[in-house]
Amino acid sequence: MAVTLALPLGAVPAPAAPEMPPITQSLNENQACRTASTVDTNDLPWAQARLRPERAWAHADGSGVTVAVLDTGVDTSSPALSGKVAGAGTDCAGHGTFVAGIVAATPRPGGGFSGIAPGARVLSVPVTDRIGGTTAHSLATGIRTALAAGARIVQVSAAVVEPSPELADAVAGAVTSGAVVVAPAAVAAGQKPVAAYPAAYPGVVSVAAITPQGPPMRTDLPGIRVDLAAPGAAITGLGPGGNGLFTASDDAVAAAMVSGAAALVRSYRPALSGPETVRRLKETAYPPAGGVPDPLLGTGVVDPAAAVTAELPPGTAKAEAAPAAVRMPAPAEHGPEVLAGIVAAVAGTIIALVAIGAVVVPRARRRGWRAG
Repeated sequence: MAVTLALPLGAVPAPAAPEMPPITQSLNENQACRTASTVDTNDLPWAQARLRPERAWAHADGSGVTVAVLDTGVDTSSPALSGKVAGAGTDCAGHGTFVAGIVAATPRPGGGFSGIAPGARVLSVPVTDRIGGTTAHSLATGIRTALAAGARIVQVSAAVVEPSPELADAVAGAVTSGAVVVAPAAVAAGQKPVAAYPAAYPGVVSVAAITPQGPPMRTDLPGIRVDLAAPGAAITGLGPGGNGLFTASDDAVAAAMVSGAAALVRSYRPALSGPETVRRLKETAYPPAGGVPDPLLGTGVVDPAAAVTAELPPGTAKAEAAPAAVRMPAPAEHGPEVLAGIVAAVAGTIIALVAIGAVVVPRARRRGWRAG
């Protein structure tokens, strides 16, 4: 299924460099724990160039909000996570550390990678065994632990593939309490993606990953609900053992992008309820082609700045974005000959407009472009 999305203004850098060691959601049974990465770069990751969370930081950076990360644990050897993680400890698989960094890592000196909401705090809630395996009971217990500790955003990175009354009850309690629960839409079962729990439960924000080129990472999600999409392939981030960089690709990483955006929203608009926060995330997303929800992308790709700044008329399904949230389509790439033609056409247009301006009053201002 071909999908075309409007990109933010500006070129998108290449995805994570291939020499970065990969982090997956689990290890093989006899695999050793992840070791530190020696890769360091100030290049801007493609996901940050796509989402541009820094546009929101003048309004909110996540301060005052705690995001629970239900995953493999969080290692705080990296200075980017130092002092902002409660419950920090060992992380053999490394996935929880990677997700925590996507949510809240402090920007690196000199530029490059940073978390979506660098002012947020992270509550590490390990819900897996050493190699990343989990159970519905562990997830349910982790959700309740996160709520008891006051987390307002609950990022459930780990998942199971079968429904569970205990897990369903924990999710319902979290949603009723006003927490925003975010989780990966699908997990791989062999060669086929299957619905992941808790994302399949009502009230949970179910997130699917997109690639650096824009299309969904998964091209077939039969019967799997997707609420939102976010960058989730070839993502740059932190791992255990220091400040080196890793790369990861999965729906849980995409969910972390949404959790970071939710933290920005709740930092700037603390009076919002959980459902109001979710509505804001959905209605300000970059819409799929045609401006209608897509089975693989939900309502679109999360936009952190628009989610923070947009003014939503009550009771409507369309957002009127504030000026700070205005978006422009990506500029097309043109060769020198085409550019020369464009310059000539623009010059001619300007001359014509000057002539017309003598008798016609121009509009006071132009409206910002917004897809959908």
